[in-house]
Amino acid sequence: MRRIFTIGLLFLQLSAFSQQPVHDSNLTIQVNEGIELLSVVQYLGGHLPNNTPSPFKNDIRRYFGSYRMHPAVMMMFNFDFTVYPDMVENGLAYDGFPDIKMHPLPDSSLWLQLAGRDTLNKYLRLCMQFYRDTHFHTFYLAHQPMFAQWASGLRDSIEEPIRIFDSLINSRRDKHWLVLMDPLNDWGAHTIMARNANERYRDYFIYQLGYFGDKDAAGHMAFTADLYNFAWHEGTHAFTDSLLIRDSVAIDSLSALMPNSPRLKDQNINDWAHYFNELIPRAVSIALHRQFRPASAYQRLLNSEERQGFVHVKVVSDLIYADFIHQRKVNSFEELLPLILDLLKNQRS
Repeated sequence: MRRIFTIGLLFLQLSAFSQQPVHDSNLTIQVNEGIELLSVVQYLGGHLPNNTPSPFKNDIRRYFGSYRMHPAVMMMFNFDFTVYPDMVENGLAYDGFPDIKMHPLPDSSLWLQLAGRDTLNKYLRLCMQFYRDTHFHTFYLAHQPMFAQWASGLRDSIEEPIRIFDSLINSRRDKHWLVLMDPLNDWGAHTIMARNANERYRDYFIYQLGYFGDKDAAGHMAFTADLYNFAWHEGTHAFTDSLLIRDSVAIDSLSALMPNSPRLKDQNINDWAHYFNELIPRAVSIALHRQFRPASAYQRLLNSEERQGFVHVKVVSDLIYADFIHQRKVNSFEELLPLILDLLKNQRS
């Protein structure tokens, strides 16, 4: 049975994720048991680099160190393809804890394309066996007070940027925010698309947030980030995912605009579709910073994104600010996207 930290309700127990959480806010923060399971196995298997000291990592070593030769860990260790840190998002395929069950990964899963369904299913089943053999649920329950403390601190920081995003972008509030703290990861934050992990989460904005070594005033582990940029950038990724798929033909027609920038290549952004997918959330965050944050914060973010090779970010963010943030000249982001494409088309001519 999953335990969830939800604002206003400390722990809700759900027999299955198909039961929607009861909440008095649009935000849930948790350490997801399935993702944490895969993080532990990947860490023990040598494919989750972590150089950040923490009491939690010490607990992982003490509790699970004797399981380094477990078949799940050995399979991870012996993978002959590049294993990225965000592979642990496949933990969303699990539920029913502690009677762990696995849902089939969607055909659109990028990990199926990388590893193959047979290989990935075998690995995920071995991780389920690791869960049982190690009594993983006992470890997870023992750390609930720690998880709740992290969630409380993060909630206090992220509520305001989420409120702003929901009032302007996700104005229908038809997506619930689910922030997944991953204390064994120190590589960053990213958006998890339900279509790549588990369609049962399709009504959620899902973000995985690693631990970067921060502490609160009492010296305890604390989850922090540039929460305004985090919420607005990552929120836009999730919000626009289906729109960009829908308008992919129109987007691809502008591929001649792809910048030839070494800085983009350093970020593994090598094609127009990927560039555009990253351009839009950066432009939205810049536009929101212009309206709601100090001028210095807006200018810093704009300069940073331009230095990273996003040469169109200023004109696109200016349009979003003028027509959607500062004044609501169009009623939805669906109506705004064609205006962005027309703007870029004119940039080419």
